[in-house]
Amino acid sequence: MFKILILISSLIFSFGQAWAKVEARWFTVAAVLLEDGETRIFFDPMFTRAKWQHWLNFSELRSDEALVSSVLKEHKIEKIDAVFASHSHFDHVIDAPMISKLTGATFYVDKHSEIIARAYKDPKIITQRIQNMEAIKVGQFTITPMRKVHSHIRALGINYMKGSVQNDFNFGFYDYYDGETWFYLVEHLSGKILIDQGAQTFINTVESFTSKIDVLIQGVANRESDEVILKGYADVFKASIFIPTHFDNFLFGFDPKGSYSLLPGVRIDELMEKMKKTHPDKKLLVPKYAEKIEILK
Repeated sequence: MFKILILISSLIFSFGQAWAKVEARWFTVAAVLLEDGETRIFFDPMFTRAKWQHWLNFSELRSDEALVSSVLKEHKIEKIDAVFASHSHFDHVIDAPMISKLTGATFYVDKHSEIIARAYKDPKIITQRIQNMEAIKVGQFTITPMRKVHSHIRALGINYMKGSVQNDFNFGFYDYYDGETWFYLVEHLSGKILIDQGAQTFINTVESFTSKIDVLIQGVANRESDEVILKGYADVFKASIFIPTHFDNFLFGFDPKGSYSLLPGVRIDELMEKMKKTHPDKKLLVPKYAEKIEILK
């Protein structure tokens, strides 16, 4: 009888695990936290903001530990299991090492983000190298990093902050080169999520893994036109939920209350209206700061 009870309990537990819902929380810019009740994975965490003294190279641009700690405490986030960065520009990687230090998360790095993490010289920051197309298992999540090319950011006729993070990285604002660029297929027993924080699509790469995704979380900054979004992943992979990110202006101070302005040139309402017309079957969600969104059941 005892063995039967154990078996039944085990089956109930396994069934509950198999159908655990997945929620997403957006914390401005490209910062997205995924959680299923057991495991938390943070992509591109950014709370620290660059200020005028950083732009002028008067001060080092480091993660603001007090700020990051206060945000985590405010939202009752004590433990995170894994953290990923799309690339090594400061607006994607700045707080990833600090998240690792404060929560015990493993920071999954390429050689460029690893240089940044090691520059803190803190043994509490845990790193592990990623490899292109090699899946990583974290709880019930399987995350496959896929290499891509960062779209050009042109300023004064040059490609802005394009290149490798140098071994002598010393927290200068202009030391945060893009390095390698990644996007991620996140698979869960409840469904598939594609997280690409750039507007340029790499459809053939995704097609080598899947023909269908359930949730598309995509950055919409620095795009050539709205058509790149409308006819890209959203059209090919038929995601039932579309969530845009990277539409707010990260060049100003972080507001823990969640208010923000849009990046210059980004008309998110206009884009979402077009998406509504071209993809009327999709659930369109413009995220609100720190609001939990159930994306998979």
